[in-house]
Amino acid sequence: MLASACVIGLAAICALFVWTPSGQLLDQQLLDRADRGSPAYSRAMELLAITGDPLVLAGLLTAVLVVGALCGRWRAGLAGAIAFAASIVASRLLKLVLPRPDLDIAGSTTHNSFPSGHVTAAAGLLIAFLLVLPPRARWWFAVPGAAGVAAVGAATMTAGWHRLSDVVGAVLLAAAFGCAAAWATGRQRRVVTEP
Repeated sequence: MLASACVIGLAAICALFVWTPSGQLLDQQLLDRADRGSPAYSRAMELLAITGDPLVLAGLLTAVLVVGALCGRWRAGLAGAIAFAASIVASRLLKLVLPRPDLDIAGSTTHNSFPSGHVTAAAGLLIAFLLVLPPRARWWFAVPGAAGVAAVGAATMTAGWHRLSDVVGAVLLAAAFGCAAAWATGRQRRVVTEP
């Protein structure tokens, strides 16, 4: 199952980049932090303010449910909303229970930032929309949506909030819940239509 592969990938990213000296060093070297006050930092903070706004997230999640109702795909809309919410809750829980040990890496902190909540939210919303949209419309949404998730990931790194492992971990976490939701809605549809 694809959801299991995402969970295994998430665990591997954590084990290799969060809990090992060489992984923390590489993660720190890949961190592209902008100077406060620079245009890149300002743009990153603006994007993060939008993607972290609960009203914006609630509005987009409502849009998922509305699209589901209008397209006759209300189960997929509900599954997408549940996958999004589960991703956010899991992201917060993982930050609490997965410590980032101090391995004496210069510039690294022991701040528990794995996985990124902002990137989890962006990826979770993309997956929710992909679940609810009709198949012919998915590609038209997937490409700009993936670019948006990448932009949020880059913004978290530019702001110095997260490392690359936090970003990749967040995408894998949201993908795991999205794959489980897709499997559940597909399975439910087969059960309903079979005699």
